[in-house]
Amino acid sequence: MDDGKKSEGTSGVIKDLIGGYYDAGDAIKFHFPKAFAMTMLSWSVIEYSAKYEAAGELAHVKELIKWGTDYFLKTFNNTADTINLIAAQVGSGATSGGSTTPNDHYCWMRPEDIDYPRPVTTCSSCSDLAAEMAAALAAASIVFKDNRAYSQKLVHGATTLYGFSRKQRGRYSAGGSEASVFYNSTSYWDEFVWGGAWMYFATGNSSYLKLATTPGLAKHAGAFWGGPDYGVLSWDNKLTGAQVIPFFFSLRFSTYLPPD
Repeated sequence: MDDGKKSEGTSGVIKDLIGGYYDAGDAIKFHFPKAFAMTMLSWSVIEYSAKYEAAGELAHVKELIKWGTDYFLKTFNNTADTINLIAAQVGSGATSGGSTTPNDHYCWMRPEDIDYPRPVTTCSSCSDLAAEMAAALAAASIVFKDNRAYSQKLVHGATTLYGFSRKQRGRYSAGGSEASVFYNSTSYWDEFVWGGAWMYFATGNSSYLKLATTPGLAKHAGAFWGGPDYGVLSWDNKLTGAQVIPFFFSLRFSTYLPPD
């Protein structure tokens, strides 16, 4: 497939979106839940690397993470310090109204056989998506700290994404986009806390920790509301994880220094 190479919605810096992971049995790439999956997979390696190694799977799981992070580095201008656009989705699954237009939900086939257009959805006000992608790259930078050049590349990309998330506020699924049907984001405040925590442990920059522990962010994220979804960690609600990792990392990595 030629993902990203022929799409009118992409900018000049997003030219190739081949790679990454599909959502499920279809071939859509939803970057929001995918970024969360990569963050969690990296966290599992940080926590259980010895177990992965004992099972002979450490190199394999690192390959899986790198396949994901290499792809995310294609979804924005990762060499820039500031950006105003990122790719949010590749493909389409809309079948409402009995539409028979070929897309990833109407046509079930092998990815190798796909020949219909696959649109790229971009966003310029998507704090939740950008902060989660920042968390994914930041967490992976710790996994790959033995590869200084790659780890630094991930940290730089994460820094750019997190800065973008803070400056251009908004939900990536707002405005009736397809994402609101499949992976709607209810808030971006939990991603601010979650992403800020990961940025701190990837960079050692205390300003990220200060931001992540700001009571106002936690309040907006719903830390004091309770409710049925309060304690459920998911691609839409990172609050529980965000509350855990500062304590976890303070115990595990008190001597850890990020790559220079």
